[in-house]
Amino acid sequence: MASNLRDLRRKMKAIKSTRQVTKAMELVAASKMRRAVQNAQKLRHYALTAWHILERIASVQPDLHPYLQQREPRKILVLLFTPDRGLCGSLNAQLLRTLTHYLKGLKELATFEKVDFIAVGKKGQQFLPRLQENMIAAFPGFSSFPTFKDVLPITRLATESFLQGTYDHVVLLYPDFISAIAQEPTVKVLLPFSKTGLKDMLLSLLPQRYRRDTEQAMAANAVREYLFEPSQETILSTILPQLTEIQIYQAVLETAASEHSARMVAMRNASDNASDLLDDLTLTYNQTRQAAITGELAELSASKAALE
Repeated sequence: MASNLRDLRRKMKAIKSTRQVTKAMELVAASKMRRAVQNAQKLRHYALTAWHILERIASVQPDLHPYLQQREPRKILVLLFTPDRGLCGSLNAQLLRTLTHYLKGLKELATFEKVDFIAVGKKGQQFLPRLQENMIAAFPGFSSFPTFKDVLPITRLATESFLQGTYDHVVLLYPDFISAIAQEPTVKVLLPFSKTGLKDMLLSLLPQRYRRDTEQAMAANAVREYLFEPSQETILSTILPQLTEIQIYQAVLETAASEHSARMVAMRNASDNASDLLDDLTLTYNQTRQAAITGELAELSASKAALE
C-alpha cells in the first residue's frame, strides 16, 4: 500500500511539473501570437487594397508585363511555408495533408513535367525528403518576428527563376490564419498574374467568413479605364514586383500567426488535460490513503478484541 502511495505521489509531482511547463509555453505563445496577428492583419489590409486595384488593371490590359502572361503549367516552383517547431496541434499534419493532395492533383495534369520546392520553415525541410521531392533551397528561422528584408532572398530566387523561364508557375502553400482556433492551409498561384489568379490571391488573404462579402463587392464593381502618368508600363513594372514581395511576406506573417496560435491552443489543452489527470490521481491517492487508514484501524480494533 505504501508503495502504491509513493508511486501516486511521484506521478502527481511529474504531472505538476509538466503542467507548469505547458502553462509557461502557453503564455509565451500567446504573447508572440498577439504581435504576429497584429502584423498579419495590418499588412493584409494594404495587400487587399493593392490587389483590388491591380485586378481591375489586369482585366483591362493583361499583356503589359511578363508577370501577367499566361503559361502552360509544365515546370512548377512551390514555396512551402511551415512552422519551425512542433507542439502546434494538428497544424503540421494539415499542411502535409494539403501538400500531398496538391501534388497528387498536380501530377495528373497533362502538361505537367516537374515540381521543385523552396522550404520556408524547418518542418517543411523534414516533410519533403520523406515525400522524395526535390528541394532547391531552404530558409528556416522565420517563426519569431520576421521582417520584410527577410523575405527578399526568397522573392529574388522565385521571381528570377520565373522570368528566366526555369519555371512556368510559382505557387504558395502556407497556413492562412483565420482565428486562434482555426488555421486553413492555402494553395494559390503567385506567378503568373491573371484575372482568376489575382482574384484567388485576393480572396485567400481574407478569413473564410469574409470571402463571400469580398466576392460580392468585387462583382459589384465594374471594370474601368484608368489614366496613368507617366505610363502603364512604368507603373506596372514598379507595382508588380513590390506586390510579389508583399504577397510572400504576407504568407510568412500568416504562417507565424498560425504557428503561435496553434501552439497556444495546444499548450492550453495540454495544461487542461494535466489538471484533469491530476484531479483523478488526487482522488485515487486520497481513496488509497483512506483505505490504508481504515485497514489499520480495523487491525487495531481486531487486535484489541482478541486481547480482551
